[in-house]
Amino acid sequence: MASTRPSWWPLTRAEPPDEPASYGLYARVVVEVTARALNRPFTYGIPDELHGEVQVGSTVEVPFGTRRLVGFVLEILPDPGPEAALHRLRPLVRLLDPTPFWGQDLLHLAEWMRRFYGCTWLEALQTAIPGPVLRRARAARTATRRSRPRALPSVEPVQAYPEIAPNQAQQLALEAIREARATGGTVLLHGVTGSGKTEVYLRAVQEVLEEGRQAVVLVPELALTPQAVERYRGRLGGTVGVLHSGLADPERREQWWGLRRGELNVALGTRSAVFAPLDRPGLFVVDEEHETSYKQEGAPRYHARQVAFQRAARHGAAVVLGSATPSLESYHLARQGRFRLIELPGRPGGRPLPTVRIVDMRRHLRKGRLLSPELGEALRDRVAQDEQVVLLLNRRGFASFLQCQECGFVPTCPECSISLTWHRARGVVRCHYCLHQEPPPETCPGCQGHRFRTGGAGTERLEAEVQELVPGVPLVRMDSDTTSGTGAHRRLLDRFGSGQARILVGTRMIAKGLDFPSVTLVGVVRADAELHMPDFRAAERTFQLLAQVAGRAGRGDRPGEVLLQAMDPEHPCLLAAATHDYGAMCRSELAIRREAGYPPFCRLVRLLVSHPDPDRVEAEAIRIGSILSARLRHAQVVGPAPCPVERVRGRHRWHLLLKGSKVQELMDGVRNYLRPPEGPDLQILADPDPQSLM
Repeated sequence: MASTRPSWWPLTRAEPPDEPASYGLYARVVVEVTARALNRPFTYGIPDELHGEVQVGSTVEVPFGTRRLVGFVLEILPDPGPEAALHRLRPLVRLLDPTPFWGQDLLHLAEWMRRFYGCTWLEALQTAIPGPVLRRARAARTATRRSRPRALPSVEPVQAYPEIAPNQAQQLALEAIREARATGGTVLLHGVTGSGKTEVYLRAVQEVLEEGRQAVVLVPELALTPQAVERYRGRLGGTVGVLHSGLADPERREQWWGLRRGELNVALGTRSAVFAPLDRPGLFVVDEEHETSYKQEGAPRYHARQVAFQRAARHGAAVVLGSATPSLESYHLARQGRFRLIELPGRPGGRPLPTVRIVDMRRHLRKGRLLSPELGEALRDRVAQDEQVVLLLNRRGFASFLQCQECGFVPTCPECSISLTWHRARGVVRCHYCLHQEPPPETCPGCQGHRFRTGGAGTERLEAEVQELVPGVPLVRMDSDTTSGTGAHRRLLDRFGSGQARILVGTRMIAKGLDFPSVTLVGVVRADAELHMPDFRAAERTFQLLAQVAGRAGRGDRPGEVLLQAMDPEHPCLLAAATHDYGAMCRSELAIRREAGYPPFCRLVRLLVSHPDPDRVEAEAIRIGSILSARLRHAQVVGPAPCPVERVRGRHRWHLLLKGSKVQELMDGVRNYLRPPEGPDLQILADPDPQSLM
C-alpha cells in the first residue's frame, strides 16, 4: 500500500523506507546545520521542473528532518548512489537563486580547505561567501519571488592616478611577473618602503585585464583600502570591485554579485577577498604579504596567501607577494628557488630612506612622560614647519592597567587571565580579549583604598600628551576604538591626507601602506615593547613593524626622520631596523630558527585544548600529548603547556605544537589518532601554520 505521508515527512528508525522514487537527476547538498556530526553532503532528488535550473553552486531549500533549510549544491548526479538504499530520498523544495553562487573552482577550494584546515564543509563554504550574500539567500526562503541581484551602485568619481615611467628594477619585476603568468609561478617582490611596488602591481593588473583575464589584489588592513581603491579605480576605472567587512551590507552584496557576473574584473580587499567569485583569474597580488592579519583566527583557520596559491594553481595564474620586510618563510623559499625573487632596492628619483635614531629611554624613566625630549622637540619643529607627523604606540586605551597604590591590586577580567585596560574617554576598564567592560573601581576590593595609579600606556594617553605638548594642533587618532563604524577609516585618513590634521596617532594599523608626502617625522613610542613576547617570531615581527612605520616618512620631496624610543636600544633587531638592514635581521633570525627547529625549517600545527575546569584541561592536554608522541612517527611533539594567556572567555587553555615537514601529514595524524572531545565543554582545535602562540 502506498504511503500517505507528505514527501517532506521525516523517517524514523521504526519505519522502513518506501520504494525509492526516481527523479532522473540527484543533487549532493551541504545543508546549513551547525552540528559537526551532520555536516556532510546529503543526497536529494531534483524534481523534473527544476531540471536544467539547479546547477553546481546553486542555493536551494531542502527538507531536513521536520525543518526546511538552505543548502548548497556540490554535485549533480545521474544516480543517487548507495544512500538511496539506506533511506527514502526526498526532493529539493525549490531553487532560491537563479545564479549559482560559485563554480567548480571554489568548490574544489572548499574541499581542499576542509582537508588542510580540518574544518567542515559548511565552514569552508560559508567562508567563501560574504555574510550579506548568504543572508539574502536565507531571506529568499520566505519571499514570494526569487531574490535577484540589483544593478551595481554608481561608483563615486575618483581622480585619475598618474602613470609613472617604470625604472629598471620595476621593468625587471614586470618581466618576471609576465613569465610567472605564463608558467603559473610566484614572484616575491622585495622592495624598500616607497620603492614603487604599487606601480608594478597596477601595471601587472592592467596587462592581465588586457588579456581578458581577472585579478585579485589583497591588502592587509581595512585602513589601507580607501587609498588603494582610489589608486586602482583612478588607473583602471569602474572595473574594480571592493570586498571587505567595512562595507555596508547592500554595497558588499552588490560588489560580490558584480564580480560573480563578470561586470567587475578586479577584486580588491582584505583577507576574505581572496575568495572573490572570479571565473578566469590570471593574477593574485598579496601586498604586505608578511602581515599576520592574512591569517584567520576563527574556523576555518586559513591563510589568504596559502589560499591564493591554491586558486592560482587551478587557473595557471601568477601570484605576486610584495613586502619591504617579507616573512622569513617566503624569503627562505625564494632563496631556495621556489619563488622568483625580485629586489627594488631604492626609491624612485633617488629619494633617500629616512634617517633613523634610537632614543635610549632608560635616561628618561623618572620623567613619567611617553615622549622623550628628543621626540617632543622634533615634533614641535615639524609642526612649526607645516609638516606632518606619525606617532605609533601599539596599544590602545589610556593605560594598560589600574593599580591600587596601597596594596597593589589590579582589576582583571572575570573571564580572562588578563588585566583590564583603562579607557579614560569612555570611563570604563575593558578586556581586549572578550570585550568585557565595567566602570573603574572607586575603592579597592582588597584594602578599601581610594588611590589608584595607571600603569603602561595606550594611544588615548599618547593623544592627551601630544595635545598638551602642541595645543591647538589638529590631531587624528586611529585604533580599534575610533575606527569601528562604517567608513570611519576613510573619514579619518581623509582628514589627515587633506592636511586638516597635522598629527596621526595610532596602533599598528597606521604602520604600513599609507602614502602621505607631507609626513617627514615618524616616532615609535615603545619600539621594543613586543621583543620579549613568548613567541619565536617576536624579533621578526618587531623589525617588520619598525621598518614599515619608518617607511611612512620622507615619501615626498622633503627628507624624513624616524625616532625609535626603546629600553633596550642595543638589541640587534633595533640596530638592524635603524640601518634598514633586512638582510642582517634575516641572517640572525634564520640561524636561531635553524638551531631551534622552527619555521621556515619545519611546518607547525598548534593544538589548543580548552575547558572551564583547569584540572580537566591539563589532564586532557597531557593525554593528547602522550598519544601523539607515541603514534606520530613523522612529527615532533612539543609540550603540552599552559598558553601564555591561560584563560580566555572563562575557558582554561593548554597547547602543544606538532613539528613536521608537511602540514597535511600532521593534520591527518591529528584526525586519525584523536577521538572527538567528550562532552560539549571540551574543545580541541587544530591550527595549521599558526601565526600566534599566545
